[in-house]
Amino acid sequence: MGWVFLEVLAALLIAIGIVWWTLPRKPRPGPKAGDSEGRDDAPRG
Repeated sequence: MGWVFLEVLAALLIAIGIVWWTLPRKPRPGPKAGDSEGRDDAPRG
């Protein structure tokens, strides 16, 4: 009976690991809307 619980636990951990691994990652925050970095219409001078 102990082996059954151990196998169920292992299968559950593997399933959780697969779901966690395949979840989409949050995009990295880019420059804010108010930043003038990288914009062509920023005043040069």
